[in-house]
Amino acid sequence: MNLQPLNGHVLLRPVEAEEKTAGGLYVPDSARELPAEGYVEAKPSGASDDIAIGDRVLYKKFSGEEIQLDGKKLRLVLEGDLLAKYVETDEIPD
Repeated sequence: MNLQPLNGHVLLRPVEAEEKTAGGLYVPDSARELPAEGYVEAKPSGASDDIAIGDRVLYKKFSGEEIQLDGKKLRLVLEGDLLAKYVETDEIPD
């Protein structure tokens, strides 16, 4: 099933928190810090051309609503709560 975000929301697939520390210790689910990062799964018509499906973005830490769709955890976030996106260094203007 597809979901079309409305009212300026963007649908994100959150990046999963790390299971292990750099030293090799396993971190229980309850102690993991969830990164405020995700991949754009869908955006509303009329959304900014600055983001595209598949972009990896940073968003405000506690923004949006977590939803389940087809067994996947997703997050609906206002487009205005997106802070940045990852780009290749050759894409950044001088």
